Amino acid sequence: MQIESPRLLLRWLRPADLEDFLEYRSDPAVLRYQSMSPMTKEEAARFIESQAHKSLGMEGSYQQIGVEGKSEGRLVGDCALRLQAGEPRIAEIGYTINPRYQGQGYATEAVGALIGELFSGMGVHKAVALVDARNPASFRVLEKLGFTREKHLRKSYYDEVDGAWFDEYWYGLLRREW
Repeated sequence: MQIESPRLLLRWLRPADLEDFLEYRSDPAVLRYQSMSPMTKEEAARFIESQAHKSLGMEGSYQQIGVEGKSEGRLVGDCALRLQAGEPRIAEIGYTINPRYQGQGYATEAVGALIGELFSGMGVHKAVALVDARNPASFRVLEKLGFTREKHLRKSYYDEVDGAWFDEYWYGLLRREW
């Protein structure tokens, strides 16, 4: 699986990505607004291996897709994809970019490339994303791409770090809006 954009290549994670993947997936600040914990090297290696046997568009389970910077020749982040079980025409997406590469439009470009493939190549009807309300950089990415904030979920996410409940936003984008 490969999806290209002007500066990025979306592809399956590879064992050679381990150090780049671990650099941001072991950083608590990167995972701040996600429901993931920092990974050890062994956990990251197992996780990357677990993604190798998936095919794009598996129903019901998350897939992590590597985001490679073409000019860097290395992993700069990843996107998550989960087709809804029982209704695979609805796709939930997520994204994480290494802090060294944030602020360069990579998240917007990567999500845009993934959405384009979902809508044109896979017949997806709707893409959705759940975003921590404390993470405006993340929901700005979605809004730049035309997503609409459809729900404000009050105190729906318990943050172990803060020991408190926080709000989330639910975003959606229909294929006809793309």
